[in-house]
This record gives sequence, C-alpha cells and structure tokens, in this order.
Amino acid sequence: MMKRFYSFSLVTLLFALVAGCGSNDNTNQGTTNAQSNNQNPQTKISQQANGNIEPVDLKQRTGIPFQIIQATQDTLPLLGIMINLEQNLAVVQAGIWRGDYQTISKAANALVNHAKVPKQEIGIIQTILGKEGLKNFVAADSDWHNKAKELARAADEKKMEQIVNRTSELIQQCSNCHVKFRAPLRDSPKWLER
Repeated sequence: MMKRFYSFSLVTLLFALVAGCGSNDNTNQGTTNAQSNNQNPQTKISQQANGNIEPVDLKQRTGIPFQIIQATQDTLPLLGIMINLEQNLAVVQAGIWRGDYQTISKAANALVNHAKVPKQEIGIIQTILGKEGLKNFVAADSDWHNKAKELARAADEKKMEQIVNRTSELIQQCSNCHVKFRAPLRDSPKWLER
C-alpha cells in the first residue's frame, strides 16, 4: 500500500514539475520578449546607477535575478553596506559564469564605490573593538578595497584568470573580516543600542 502511495506521489510530483516548467517557459518568454523589444528572449535586469535606471543584460538562463547595487547615499549603516556587497559579489560571480566582462566590471566598481559607514557607527565600532581594533578594521577594509580595484581592472582588461583569483581573494578577505570582527560587534549590547 505504501509503495503504491509513494509511486503515485512521485508521478504526481513529476507531472507538476513538468507542467510548471512548461508554463513558466511560456510566461517568461512572453515577458522577456516584451521587455527586450527585439533580438532574443534574454532576461533584462535593471541597474540603478546615479539615480537612473539602466538595463543590464546578464544573459540569464536560470531565472535568478541579479542586480548591481550602486551607492545612492554617502553613508549607509554597516549592515546595509554588507548586504549590498554580498549582492554585488553575487553579480560578479554570475558574470564569471557567463564570461560577461562588462557586468563583472560594473559590479566590481560598485564594490569599490560603496557607501561609507556613518561616523556614529564608527564611534560605536571603536567603543566595542577599541582603538587598535578599529585600526585593524579600517586596515582590513582598505586591503579589501585595493583588491576590489584590482578586480575591476582585471575585468576591464578581460583577464578571466585574474578575475577569478581576485574574486576568491575578496571572498576570503570577507570571511576573515567576519571571523575577526562580526561576533564582537553583533554580540555587543552597544551595537544593539544604535
């Protein structure tokens, strides 16, 4: 009895997946054609740059939306900056998979030109980490920015091996910084008071 139930469930699931994929292809194809107004059915993603909306073609086949996040303010809370950096690194990785140097360059430059941490939060970071801790935090950020600039330069020069190496180094630097600084900041009552 159970074997028949599982077989029926599996067949039902497969039918639902096939039916769902078929209807999504048609839906997406109509939407994509309407958005592109020409050539071929590729997903268009919008990028906000300096307040203007500019389409960026990421040649997506997966349906996963990637959007470059440009800094629209001089300062942004640290968590907001981290979220934007994460999203822009995802765009870099999508560009690597697709061999899209223009997208990698735009995303790398968005990484370099992210918003600054507000002075009030810098003061809280110093209170939690101490002067030496803040100095190390700033040094890690400076090193990270230099690596992001190298990534942008490699993308402009269309050097994929360097792009992959710089991206790996950036991700490693992110991880190192998080290991060293995230827990002390996140666990501090002072950080929660802000």
